[in-house]
Amino acid sequence: MENKEENKNFTINLEPIGKRIVLDSPKNGMEAIVDSGIGLKSVCGGKGTCGKCRIVVMGDGSQRISETEKKALGKEELKHGVRFACQQVFDRDMTIYIPASSLTEEQKLQITGEETAMRVDPVFNKYCLKVKPPSLSDMKADFSRIRDGLKEKHNVIADSIDYSVLKYMPGILRQHSWEATVCLRNGEVILAEGGDRTSEAYGIAIDLGTTKIAVLLVDLLSGKTIGKKGVMNPQIHFGEDVMSRINYAMQNPEDAKKIQAVVIEQINKTVQELAEKSGISTDSIIEMTVVGNTAMHHIFLGLPVKQLGLAPFVALTDIPHLIKAREIGINITPGGYVYMLPVIAGFVGSDHMAMILATGIDDMDGNFLGIDIGTNTEIVLKSKNGIESVSTASGPAFEGAHIKYGMRAAPGAIERVVIDPESCRPGIQTINDKKPVGICGSGILDAIAELLKAKIINNRGKFQPERGCLCRDENGKLQYMLEPCAYEDRHCRKEDIMEQAAEDNQEAGLLTCLEGRISINQTDIVEIQLAKSAIRTGIDVLLENAGIGFKDIDRIIIAGAFGSYIDPKNVVNIGMFPDVSIEKIVQVGNAAAVGAKMVLISSALRNKAEYISSRAKYLELTVFPTFADHFAKSTLFPEPSEII
Repeated sequence: MENKEENKNFTINLEPIGKRIVLDSPKNGMEAIVDSGIGLKSVCGGKGTCGKCRIVVMGDGSQRISETEKKALGKEELKHGVRFACQQVFDRDMTIYIPASSLTEEQKLQITGEETAMRVDPVFNKYCLKVKPPSLSDMKADFSRIRDGLKEKHNVIADSIDYSVLKYMPGILRQHSWEATVCLRNGEVILAEGGDRTSEAYGIAIDLGTTKIAVLLVDLLSGKTIGKKGVMNPQIHFGEDVMSRINYAMQNPEDAKKIQAVVIEQINKTVQELAEKSGISTDSIIEMTVVGNTAMHHIFLGLPVKQLGLAPFVALTDIPHLIKAREIGINITPGGYVYMLPVIAGFVGSDHMAMILATGIDDMDGNFLGIDIGTNTEIVLKSKNGIESVSTASGPAFEGAHIKYGMRAAPGAIERVVIDPESCRPGIQTINDKKPVGICGSGILDAIAELLKAKIINNRGKFQPERGCLCRDENGKLQYMLEPCAYEDRHCRKEDIMEQAAEDNQEAGLLTCLEGRISINQTDIVEIQLAKSAIRTGIDVLLENAGIGFKDIDRIIIAGAFGSYIDPKNVVNIGMFPDVSIEKIVQVGNAAAVGAKMVLISSALRNKAEYISSRAKYLELTVFPTFADHFAKSTLFPEPSEII
């Protein structure tokens, strides 16, 4: 008798890339990942001796350990699910995390955005002092010498000294002939260095996103960014969206500590790498600013998140926070601080506040929309009524999640799509011009817009079989193929797009899809409809509440990593944005990271951001009277005649 369980397909989720592999039989982990188009390091030919193909097996799959892994990996690594891909067998539903160090090519990450001129206004001061050494006739304490020297030479008062600085300062003074540079912040000595170091001061600005983390190393005296790096947020282990992570952190205190610890560890690692590359010590990094949505903000600080996971979804705090870095495990100078901009309300966090600051929306005259597109999309409207913001659960579809062949922006992801309406032939562009292995957010958005323009789908998102551009998969479901021919042949003919099926399997002239080729199905379209409807509803509600229409909008500013790569024309064509002139749409990149940098280098801008936050209003979408009507209407696409 046939064993049905053995023939059951199973899915391997590859994080943080966001790609899904469907297997119909057990397969070596290395082979499965490489065959899916993801480049994995290996120099030993799969023998498990080089250790380059490290992965993390999540859940109960982490219990399987080969003898090779037992010898090569430490107990802590094994305990946390670290394995070698070449030594694992994928034979059931599994979630695999692939560290960036194991990939042959890194993902495409937006680190920063457009910057305007910023006036440097440090939150600290550095002073060089030469003090008299003690003697039997001068028994003054070391710190008293520093205090007196600051008063006499620079006319400033040091009220206190950080405990950690107090411990190492005696050695600094004696090793450098009693000449030292001290860093004073609000009357507190937070750093002591030997010799004259007044021309050196560094800080870190971080945009802590749900999916990605942007880290900037900044010269605090010149305001220049001297190093930057984007990494994936390792919390993706615990869920792709904020609600999944909130639910995880709510389970028990140990889980809350764990989800905080992984992001602190990643930030420390990235800061160390940037410091080493720039030839500085992390001990010379004075301050760090971090912005993020409300969930990321609370988890980073180790604050309770239960109230965020239950209606009415309120934040624990909406004031700015200044915390000793060492209190939360951040490795900068021991006396240094982490500054957190205030969140606004609900899930509208400090990253949104940073975006408002960076784009200058608060200073603009007229009606301006600022939209930071992500797993959670925050939208701000500046009008005569002031600043009002909403948060929309646009979901992870724009990151490739819940899309059959979806993935995040990594080499081989389809990022651009055009469709010839006459021949149905697709033209695709992949990241780094690699062989296509999936489709990322900008690609899926392009594809939907092109399907509409070619009338392959109607304004309800339904496939139109009579166009003859579709095929059916093995289950009889309609699909449009994005990868019809050999990748190298960019000029394949329409008749090459689909294989001829047996006559009794043909219906309405449809053919059978080529197996394993990247395609768009009806469920994919629905996911995009829901995501774009959430964003459009947020825009419509803000405009209705302000009593203005689309024609009154002076400019739409698109921020965020995803927003940097989308085609504004196609955003309008699928109805995600109102039908406004393309000239009114501006893309500014990762404005949240720019805002984090602005409040890092300038106390004046920090005060300005806090002031804006205090008067910004939050609108809860779900209680707005016409919310449901707007959402239902927004799921529709524009009519073909309305498409640009």
